[in-house]
Amino acid sequence: MILVTGATGHVGRAVVGGLVSRGCDVAAMVRDAGAARRLLPPETMLRVADYEDFEALTRAFEGIDNLVLVSSDGDADTALRHHANAIDAAAAAGIRHITFTSIVDIDERSPFYYAPVYRDAERRLGLCGVPSTILRCGLYSDFILEYWLQPDRPSGELVLPAGPGRVAPVSREDVAAAVAAVAARPGQYHGAYTITGDEALDFGGIAATYGRATGRRLHYRACPADEYMRLATARLEDPWPHAFTTLCMSIAEDRYDFVSRDFATITGRKPEGFEDYVLRQAAAGGRADEPGK
Repeated sequence: MILVTGATGHVGRAVVGGLVSRGCDVAAMVRDAGAARRLLPPETMLRVADYEDFEALTRAFEGIDNLVLVSSDGDADTALRHHANAIDAAAAAGIRHITFTSIVDIDERSPFYYAPVYRDAERRLGLCGVPSTILRCGLYSDFILEYWLQPDRPSGELVLPAGPGRVAPVSREDVAAAVAAVAARPGQYHGAYTITGDEALDFGGIAATYGRATGRRLHYRACPADEYMRLATARLEDPWPHAFTTLCMSIAEDRYDFVSRDFATITGRKPEGFEDYVLRQAAAGGRADEPGK
């Protein structure tokens, strides 16, 4: 039996669907059973629990062989506590394997707001006594489109403090496909894998790609971190202005500037290219999800 946490979020929901399509026995950990039944395949078993409640987590994990721990969100202290509770509860419940969605930048010198959160989770996984597979995910294509490439941007400028830094965007759907493949065959994958797209682009290239795909011209202007922080604070609630600013600072330090082939190794196919992703979203008339996972 495989249990997926955060199962009504975008990644968790896609992981559940991928595992069900593989014929796996799947349970979903959710906070709202009513909402979950509307979003998840009808054959999915539900376990109701919250990351804040250690006892409820331990009960939810009873009888589960393999855990897919989809990372939490919100402020850094909350996310760190959620991960710690889930990992400790998994060890207490006798879980035999954990698949965890981490991030590519966990370096101690990183300016990124969430780097310490994921560094702590990976450290805990190494000490908890439960075998684990860590998928370090690159920057989501969905995130870039939703928060940095809004089609209603009146200035025609993409203003970020990312300098000439590059990223290899990967869609949440592809991340979920890799997670499901690992969770379905946990004995085949050990250690850490990096999940990125197959092309690293600077933000000038990302803006040009967006323009080709949508017909909307967009120009990238690198700006100082304090300028972006002011702009972000005017339209986003905490902790997102600080999180997004420090993410860009990390990108400017080339911490996201690499391409991994691990996705193809795990799934047997190439990840969706960023331009193909934008074209698909434009054709569907859709926008990416909220900051949550």
